[in-house]
Amino acid sequence: MRLLFEKKISIALPAMLAIQSFGTMCCFAGAVVAVQAAVDLGVKSTSIGIYTAVIYVTAMLSGLSAGSLLARYGVIRTCQVALLMGVLGLGLASALPFWPVAIGAALLLGMGTGPLNPAGSRILARHAPPQWQPFVFSVKQTGTPLGGMLAGLLLPPLVALYDWRLALVAISVIPLVTLLGLQLIRSELDDDRDPAFRISFTGILASLRLILTSKPLVTLATAGYFYTFAQLSLLSFMVIYLQEENGLSAEFAGGIFAIIHASAIPARIAWGAVAGRLLSTWVLLGLLGVMMSISIVAISLFVPSWPFWLTGLIAVMLGASTNGVLGLLMSEFARLAPENKVGETAGGGQFFLFFGIVSGPPIFGAIVEFGGGYGNAFYLIATTTFVAGCLLLLSARHGRPG
Repeated sequence: MRLLFEKKISIALPAMLAIQSFGTMCCFAGAVVAVQAAVDLGVKSTSIGIYTAVIYVTAMLSGLSAGSLLARYGVIRTCQVALLMGVLGLGLASALPFWPVAIGAALLLGMGTGPLNPAGSRILARHAPPQWQPFVFSVKQTGTPLGGMLAGLLLPPLVALYDWRLALVAISVIPLVTLLGLQLIRSELDDDRDPAFRISFTGILASLRLILTSKPLVTLATAGYFYTFAQLSLLSFMVIYLQEENGLSAEFAGGIFAIIHASAIPARIAWGAVAGRLLSTWVLLGLLGVMMSISIVAISLFVPSWPFWLTGLIAVMLGASTNGVLGLLMSEFARLAPENKVGETAGGGQFFLFFGIVSGPPIFGAIVEFGGGYGNAFYLIATTTFVAGCLLLLSARHGRPG
């Protein structure tokens, strides 16, 4: 454990945790204010699926280029620019209540989201002791649910006090201050950058090739696709499901949204502590897939008369499973990466994870609108996560160290 307090990792891990948290908060803001924003934008609230898809299609592409950007400009400089894109995206979304403007904001948010996981993988794999990498990656990835929790807690009261547009501007101050503060540690953590490194389209394709030419990486990417498909479907529609389908208040829905994210924070740390030491990472990922399936079926049965403790318990299960796996997935991509190709492998793996994010919300929304409602949509993602969990359990031999 004392190795985790060595100077570089003790600086890099908190920095990447903050970057992940505030970058994710920007992306989840749209899901929290979707009901209010849809009225001004003149669209259905289920259009959040399209908005989310635009964010992550853009992130898929920007993530593929991240390996070259990180090598040339360094992790911290790349993350500063990524956070700036988040600030600009929130600013644009609040500037004019017009659907094409919202799509433009989603493009900016996606440009900022894509480099975050490859950046974290590059710097943490470089400085973290190998035996502690699943734990370190999972701690860093708690930034994703922490960002969602912040969005769920901060935005509803700000919307109630002002409106959704001013609320977006208010929370954009947080990533803005963060990116300015990162300049204080840039010289120390960006000491591996190579200003002469050439950025090329060939390098982008190489990230995908690294995944597609390795059977373990293909298996991991396939399971990760199903997991993120379910994760973002739930996170994009949970507030809408509770408000519009079940008639609950924005505060109640935002609270459940926050519980899902908050429960993932200790869960990710716990999964990271267990993985690779007490239990194979692949076995753990497989079991979490089964847990996802059970908790998704449970939330599909929700009725407003349920006691709060029962709804909260299911929210905790959803957060610990659907929102608790990304750190484990990213640590496995890093472990299986060829030497000196961690950033590129992380970018390629993220492409498939984000493809699940991209395809999940629109498909989920289409089923809600045209395929029988929320029940059928929930059963779809429960099935896919069960299949993914079984796939990993059946191929758990790839989880052995080596």
